[in-house]
This record gives sequence, structure tokens and C-alpha cells, in this order.
Amino acid sequence: MTPATIVTGLRIALAPAFYLLFTTTAASSTIGIVPAVCIVVLFLIMEITDALDGAVARKTGTVSDFGKLFDPFADSLARLTYFFSFVMSGLMPGWVFILVLYRDLGVSFVRILAMRKGVAMAAQLSGKIKAWVYAVAGGAGIAVVLARGFLPLNFQSIAETLAQITFYACAATAVWTMIDYALAYRRLAEKD
Repeated sequence: MTPATIVTGLRIALAPAFYLLFTTTAASSTIGIVPAVCIVVLFLIMEITDALDGAVARKTGTVSDFGKLFDPFADSLARLTYFFSFVMSGLMPGWVFILVLYRDLGVSFVRILAMRKGVAMAAQLSGKIKAWVYAVAGGAGIAVVLARGFLPLNFQSIAETLAQITFYACAATAVWTMIDYALAYRRLAEKD
């Protein structure tokens, strides 16, 4: 294992811990300070490792086809985990989660098709933008939990409204990036 794959693997290992902690402590309207801090720390580690693994691979000269596929798999696993946690606790509309899930499955299918042509399809620019949109939405969902646990009602309402806006942005970004990856594959297929 390379240092970059260890960083990526950390995201995979932390996803179930986030789910268990979130669904057992944050689903209610009150949350203690220790679980709140742990949820924030887990979320931040998952998002920071998403930014770090590619940089580590480039710096150590260990960029690989495996890493190009392992990284988006870890991203999907982590983000689907926290979005599913949000759905389970009533924060995120289920239809948004379904669009995000279908997008990730669709892009995985496109990558498999590209692999059949001998190409490890790296992230498109739209996929990198999607990562930022999803990270902001994840942070917004956690902000709602924190607001419900520690802030007055008017701040809770503001946090919930902002989170819903970011969730709708996730849905729009999911559709856009799926189309972009399908078009990227089409361009690849036309080269043959």
C-alpha cells in the first residue's frame, strides 16, 4: 500500500463510524457536546483526506490507475454514508439522496466501460466541483444538527433553510455531472 491509498482507505474506515455515531446521537433534537465534536471531526477527516490523497500520490510519485478508481470509490462511500445518515434523521429529502446515489452508480458504470477500453477514467472537472458542492452540503447538514442542539430556534431555522438549498444544489450537480461523464465516455468511445 502506498501512503496515498492509506489516506484514501481511512475515508472508507471512518464512514461506518460516522453513520453509527450520527444515527445514534444526532438524530434526536438534542446532542451532547462530545458526540457533536466527534461527528464534526469525523466529517472533517473524511473531507480532508479527499483533498489529501491525490496530493500525496502526486508528491510521492505513486499516481496509479488503482488510485484513480479507489479515490472516487472512497468518496462515494463516505458521502453516501453521511447523506444517508441525513435522510435517516429527516434532514435531507430522500429524492436528493436517490439522485446522488444514481449519479454515483452511473459514473461507476461509465468508468467500468472506460476500463473495458483500457482507460482508467480520472475525475472530470465537473466531478471535482461536485465534490465541493457535496462537502458544503455535508457541512450544512451537520450545521443543522449543531444548531438544533446548541442554538436558539431562529438560528435553527436559518441553518435548515441553508441546508435545504445545498441539498438541492447536490441534486442539480448530480444530474449535471452524470451527463458530463456520459459525454466524456462518448468522446472516448468515438476515438476508437
